[in-house]
Amino acid sequence: MSMQLAVVAARRSILLLSSLTLLYCHDSTRLTAQQAKNTAPSDSVKMKKEIETLAGFEGKWTCQGVFPSSGQRFESQVVFAPDLEGAWLTVRHDDLPPNRFHAFELWGFDPETKQLVAFIYDNFGGARKFTSPGWTEDKLVWTSESTKTDPPATQRFVFRRDSPSQFVMNYEVKKGAADWVVGDTITCKK
Repeated sequence: MSMQLAVVAARRSILLLSSLTLLYCHDSTRLTAQQAKNTAPSDSVKMKKEIETLAGFEGKWTCQGVFPSSGQRFESQVVFAPDLEGAWLTVRHDDLPPNRFHAFELWGFDPETKQLVAFIYDNFGGARKFTSPGWTEDKLVWTSESTKTDPPATQRFVFRRDSPSQFVMNYEVKKGAADWVVGDTITCKK
């Protein structure tokens, strides 16, 4: 029963996002030239104070990755840009062929919990929420809520800043009391 509730909740989230997208896009011909100019992410948008610690990600990154379990290598492109008057950092992650993973993400700040929050939507229909307390030294860790599976699973993304022009990101999963397992690792450079 709890799995059915999780599926219903995920579908409602996707439906809400779709509805908001349609509402936002509806009758865009009424936008003034200035409004139309401001609807896309821009390099000139300054991030709001709550997310300015994420500013180092801005720009286009070229990434090389590996799935440790199989040794299979892949390439990705990731673009970070502030949007919505600097309240959110948009992230577009695209694996290059022959891989097929694509994701659109929104990174922001939740004033209620006083944490960073990330919403990730992917081409496989995934809609996930992650939170982070922020940077700890050179690491930024995004952690999901546990699933209602048996055993419960938790996902996280661990970003390590090597320099202003390079970061490494691990996607990791933890099932029950087991240790974290790395699903994939990417090294990205500007």
